[in-house]
Amino acid sequence: MKMNTRSKFLPRLKKAAISLLLLIAGFVQVIAQGDGPRTFLLAPKGVWGVNPKPTFLDQNFLPSGDILVKNAHINVNVFPTTFFHTIGIGGRFAQLMVMVNPGNANGSVEAEVPGFPTPQFEATGFGDGFIGLKIGLNDAPALNLAEFAKHAPVPSMTAYFRIWYSGTYDADQPLNLGTNRTTFEMGLPMAIPIGHNTKKPTWFEMYPSIRVYTSNNNPTLITQADKSQQLPLFLLENHLTHNITTKLWIGGDLRYQYGGALELDGVNQDNKVNILGGSVSAGYQLLPFLGLSANYGGILAGENGARSEMFRLSAVFVYANTKKFKQPEN
Repeated sequence: MKMNTRSKFLPRLKKAAISLLLLIAGFVQVIAQGDGPRTFLLAPKGVWGVNPKPTFLDQNFLPSGDILVKNAHINVNVFPTTFFHTIGIGGRFAQLMVMVNPGNANGSVEAEVPGFPTPQFEATGFGDGFIGLKIGLNDAPALNLAEFAKHAPVPSMTAYFRIWYSGTYDADQPLNLGTNRTTFEMGLPMAIPIGHNTKKPTWFEMYPSIRVYTSNNNPTLITQADKSQQLPLFLLENHLTHNITTKLWIGGDLRYQYGGALELDGVNQDNKVNILGGSVSAGYQLLPFLGLSANYGGILAGENGARSEMFRLSAVFVYANTKKFKQPEN
């Protein structure tokens, strides 16, 4: 009788685990230009994953995405890849992340002197990457796969800390993928389920955050400055997504940014960011361990002539050891 119960239990448990991994693969996405939809939902502990996300931008921002250059036209092609692992810290959900960001960029700056040729620039290497930590604050317990499968979705809040390190940088080059500085980001992601349909869920996510920057004590020669400093930048990211089927979801996104003006040798460059961006998203769970999604959007309204258009793809691979599930005792 005991052996029979276990033999019936294991297939159900494995099926639940596979379904849960399918869910996680659609949820875990991290990258610049906004983290993206279904990034801030909870996941069980013990999950490993990798998220390559090729991103293509046409904008008048430097490749880092947060320094506005009013009269520039810059194309950025980057392939940020995030490695992540979920754990428990003090009984709370936590996630560790590391992101590397190879790519290239090219662009031009309109000359202010009539008849002067427009300078052309290009750069290859690595953009700024980050190391990050999420940890649960409210209704965000650390659960294994079996426990998580039984846990009803409820509104949750986590704390999110990221340190962005500089990518490739050369002060002799006018255009760089890296920023030659460190960025500290702190925020409070929130995820709110709408309705009670767990097979076709609807989620609202909100992420208020702030970024503060260290100084760049070796700005590019084109600035003719000894020091550059960016003022703090406030961001508010929002996502509303809904599963049309158990595998296919769609969504709409809004992202507001304010602040971040650049100072060169203490002189404000009048390039404060005050913009509202929007995008549409769609995702599909191709395999239990592989989720795919796409995102297209740009700036809807803003000041200082800010302009950006973005298209990105995402693939999320996840793995969890289902052999760690405990079998029930009779």
